[in-house]
Amino acid sequence: MKVALLCSGLGNIYRGHEIFARDLFELVGGSVEMTLFKGAGEPAPGEVVVANVQRTSASLDHIHVVASPKWESAVKEQERLRIETATFSHAALKHLLEGEFDIIHCLEREVCDFVFGERHLFRKTPKVLFSNGGAIPCAELPRCDFVQEHTPHNLQRSARHKAFLIPHGVDLSRFNPGVESSFRERHGIPEDAFVVISVGTICYWHKRMDYVIREVAELNDAYLLIVGQECSDTPAIKELGRRLMGERIIFAKLPHEELPQAYAAADVFALGSLAETFGLVYIEAMAMGLPVISTNNVNQREIIKEGIFIDMSKAGALSTCLRNVDRSALLALGARGRRHVEENYDMQVLKQLYIEKYRQIALAPVSLPEYSFKHRVLANVRASMRKISRMLFA
Repeated sequence: MKVALLCSGLGNIYRGHEIFARDLFELVGGSVEMTLFKGAGEPAPGEVVVANVQRTSASLDHIHVVASPKWESAVKEQERLRIETATFSHAALKHLLEGEFDIIHCLEREVCDFVFGERHLFRKTPKVLFSNGGAIPCAELPRCDFVQEHTPHNLQRSARHKAFLIPHGVDLSRFNPGVESSFRERHGIPEDAFVVISVGTICYWHKRMDYVIREVAELNDAYLLIVGQECSDTPAIKELGRRLMGERIIFAKLPHEELPQAYAAADVFALGSLAETFGLVYIEAMAMGLPVISTNNVNQREIIKEGIFIDMSKAGALSTCLRNVDRSALLALGARGRRHVEENYDMQVLKQLYIEKYRQIALAPVSLPEYSFKHRVLANVRASMRKISRMLFA
C-alpha cells in the first residue's frame, strides 16, 4: 500500500493545515509506505519538494482585485492560495504518475479536484482522499472518492456515503503541562503577570487578532502574547497592539517545535475567530493544561467541551470574561481540558485509526467512466446542436 500525502503550503507557512500534514507523515510514515509532497523546504527521505509559485512569493505582490477595501486583503490572500495550489498541482503530476500510488491524500480542495480530474492518466487508478480542513459543505466538496472530516458536526454536513471521522490530534509528549520554559524571562514578562496567549495568523479577517488586542488591553494587569504567521494585515495589527498595550504585548513567530515554550509562559488561551473548522491550537493549549476561551460555536463546543464559550462578535465579551473569571478556577478547568485531550486527541491512539482507514481505502473498488449508450446519445445531441448552430449562424 503506497500513499501520497499532498500539502502545497508545507515548508512555506505554519498553520494547523501544514502542521497536520507534517504530524500525519511522522505519525504513520514508519507503518505505511508514504511519500510527503510539500511546496517548500529541504529534500528529505520520503519527501518530495514540488516546484510552485508560493503564496508568499514577491512575484504576487502586485495582485489587482476588485473588492471592497474591507475584504481586499482576504481576496488577495485567496488569489495567492489559488496560484500556489494550481502550480503545485501541475508540477506534482509527473511524480504522482511515476509513483503508482494506491491512495492520493490531498489537503487542499483545488489540488484534490485537479488530481481527481486527471485519474484517467494513471496506469493504476488511485483512490483520492480529501481531508476537509475547511468545513466545506457537501455540495461544495471537491471531486474525490473519500472525505475525512474532523468533527461530528462537519460529518453530519458531509457526503455521508464516502465520509468518515478522524479528528486532528496532538503529540502529548511535546505538549504537556510539564514543559519548562524561559519564555517569560527572555521577553521581559514579570513572573507574577497574568498572561493571555493567542496563536494564529496575525490578521483581521479570520483570527481577528485586533479584537483580542482591544479586549485584553482593557485589563491593566494582563500581558498578551500573540504567536503566528504574518500577512499583509500584520504591520497594522502590531501597531495597534503597541499603541494600546505598550510593553504588555509580545508578538512572536515560532517554528512549531518551539510553540510549547510559548504556551508554557501563559495562564489562559483565547482565540478571536468566530468559527473554526477544527482549531488545532485549542487542542495544543489544552494539552499544555491551559484553560481555553473560545467562540460559542457548535463546532468548537464539540471539540473543546471543557472550556469557556462566549460571543466573540461582541465588543467587551472577552475582556468581561477575563475580568470576572475566578483565576483559581482556571487551573481546574485547564486540568479537565488536559484529560479531555488525553482521552480524545492523543496522536498515538489516532495512529491506528489512520492505518486501518488507509487499508480499507486501498482495498476499496474504484472504476473510471466507461463509454455507454448514455454517452453516445449525449455526444450525438451535442454534435447535432453544433450543426444546427453552424447552419443558423454561419
